[in-house]
Amino acid sequence: MKQLIEDIKKIKLTRATIELVTVAFIIILGLSVFLIPLKHKGTLTYDNHRIIYNGDVANNRMNGQGKLTYDNGDSYQGQFKNGVFNGQGTYTAAKGWSYSGEFKKGQADGQGALKTSSGKTYKGEFKQGIYQK
Repeated sequence: MKQLIEDIKKIKLTRATIELVTVAFIIILGLSVFLIPLKHKGTLTYDNHRIIYNGDVANNRMNGQGKLTYDNGDSYQGQFKNGVFNGQGTYTAAKGWSYSGEFKKGQADGQGALKTSSGKTYKGEFKQGIYQK
């Protein structure tokens, strides 16, 4: 015990050292909120329960696999990143059309297939929601 006390006395703790360690600790804790996603399955509601999301949630955002349902009957099932459609998914409109394929930043972007309400199908490349022939 005496040796421990002597070792502690040898360590020169100054106010500046304690403040530096404290600030570093606070910064690490603050960054952990953004860098360590806390994923879980959950339900999120938006616009007074008119939009409902069921699926993977990380940091209170839609992140991962899930389904978003709108009160007008439209729905999207697929991958989300930071709250927007991103990756593979299917958007189905209540009016009868649907798009299945790649999404980037919330829009049809990449390979996909658009099926119209009249039964016509457009397959191929989409950029920012527009079919590219």
